[in-house]
Amino acid sequence: MKISFSLLLVYLLLFSLFCDKQPVAAEIETDIIYTPHEAIEQMMRGINLGNTLEPDTEGGWNNGPVQEYYFDDYQSAGFQCVRIPVKWGSHTSESSPFDINLSWLNRVEEVVDWGLERGLFIIINGHHEGWLKDDYSLLNITRYENIWTQISERFKDKSHRLLFEMINEPHGLTDEQTNDLNFRILPIIRETNPTRIVIFSGSGWSSLNDMMNAAIPDDDYLMAYFHAYDPWNFGGLGNGIWGSSADRNAISSMFEQAANWSATHNIPVMISEFGAVHACDYNSRMLHYFTYVEEALKNNIAFQAWDDGGMFGIYNRNSRTWPEVKNILLDTSPMSPVELESTLLENGTVQLSWQNSTSENISTIVERKTLDTDFLQIAVLSFDATTFEDTEVQSGSYFYYRILSELSDQSAAYSYPILASNYSPPTERANFLGEPFQIPGIIQAEDFDIGGEGWTYHDNDDANITGAYRPFEGVDIEVRNDGGYQIAYIETGEWVEYTIQVTESRMYEITIYTASMNSGGQLRFQIATSFSGFVDITASNSWQDLNSVTTSMYLHEGESFLRLHFMADQPFNLDRFVIQ
Repeated sequence: MKISFSLLLVYLLLFSLFCDKQPVAAEIETDIIYTPHEAIEQMMRGINLGNTLEPDTEGGWNNGPVQEYYFDDYQSAGFQCVRIPVKWGSHTSESSPFDINLSWLNRVEEVVDWGLERGLFIIINGHHEGWLKDDYSLLNITRYENIWTQISERFKDKSHRLLFEMINEPHGLTDEQTNDLNFRILPIIRETNPTRIVIFSGSGWSSLNDMMNAAIPDDDYLMAYFHAYDPWNFGGLGNGIWGSSADRNAISSMFEQAANWSATHNIPVMISEFGAVHACDYNSRMLHYFTYVEEALKNNIAFQAWDDGGMFGIYNRNSRTWPEVKNILLDTSPMSPVELESTLLENGTVQLSWQNSTSENISTIVERKTLDTDFLQIAVLSFDATTFEDTEVQSGSYFYYRILSELSDQSAAYSYPILASNYSPPTERANFLGEPFQIPGIIQAEDFDIGGEGWTYHDNDDANITGAYRPFEGVDIEVRNDGGYQIAYIETGEWVEYTIQVTESRMYEITIYTASMNSGGQLRFQIATSFSGFVDITASNSWQDLNSVTTSMYLHEGESFLRLHFMADQPFNLDRFVIQ
């Protein structure tokens, strides 16, 4: 009897422990099914993990492999959704049964799980599948169908916060072919994922018109997506100034059309790519992002900003820092102050003006930062204030400002930041660091002489594109991930000049450190009428990782001006050069 009683106690204890564990398992959201409208409300603010799982080799372009801490940073920043572009064709056999490499499936699942474990909505797709778009043959169609069969089977038990996007930007396919592909892939997904949300769009580059012209499958768990970098001449190429009433109205009209289409067909819509390259004018770029986010929120359209870690970079993955765009993506609201502008008064004071979007705020806060500091509060104004004069800025400086409407619940609605200045152009040439560079020695490229356009440098446009350093001089300078700065967006015909002090007349070796996605750029040095040979820039496959190239040049003892000429059939960045 004692043995039987002891066994009974053991059984009861095990049963109790088992019952205690059941609620924990129930908390995992694998069984929560979202309608598309429920999901869209919970995934409004998102970002892309671009240029990472879609190269032929993970991180093979300008980024390294995905790290788990990315998702900690996405979550802590406040993002609700991460779109993870994935290329499958490079990891799939080209003959039946078209097996996806198991290690690749495992790797994609690992990355997806990192996001799901942190409560994020995750989107995976078929991205850069050029083999299918360039040859929509029966063989390739069958291969893509098999790819989605395997994806669907592998991920069928995941949380419904994982969404499937059937194909990204199927440019090369006709409307009929894209519709055919959507109608083929959706039933394959539904065989194993009957209630998972599936995202579709139209042909081409997945513009809004492409989406609205697409045939709509009959399905209860659909979302639609479109992409826009409009206008491309600005957003994609970085040309000109953006932000006129006509510019903003065009974006507003686009989102209104998307919302009307969504309401008509009862299908939620997302804009899963948008952005503006770092090459854009700073204030125009900030307003561009703000306008897209403002209009998306106003029209209940979820967004995932394009972040490729490069020209469209938002999150600095190595340093785990967030430049200004993150705040626009996460803090913009219908109550955000708008029309923020700055004016330099005659006494050197920076005057700010803006418009309030709400009367529900209890105060207005003005914040200011420099290149090297975070935003700090400099003034608390009345709720209806619309102007402020900053009399405490040092002459010849530049600053970033933003305005916050402080709300009664102690939250705040943020404006976009602007760059302002009471900087006056120099009237004489000077050494940026106060004295000539001593040769032998190291010259940081961004420390060219003070003087101005056509005097100590020539840049093909007036703006310092990223404004990361010396923003009111026209040379384009950006932050390096490992600290410091580099000259970026180099174009043919541009040059910079440095005052040097050479200790001894002789031949010197010059080692130049550059970063470039492609080979094809060139540079050479000049002193008076003497030139070095042309130096070919080699690809480092990154805008941050550096390669070194070497040339030599005879330098005469004494002080002289060293000019560096750029020829850029392919763009490159310049960090520094060492003369020894």
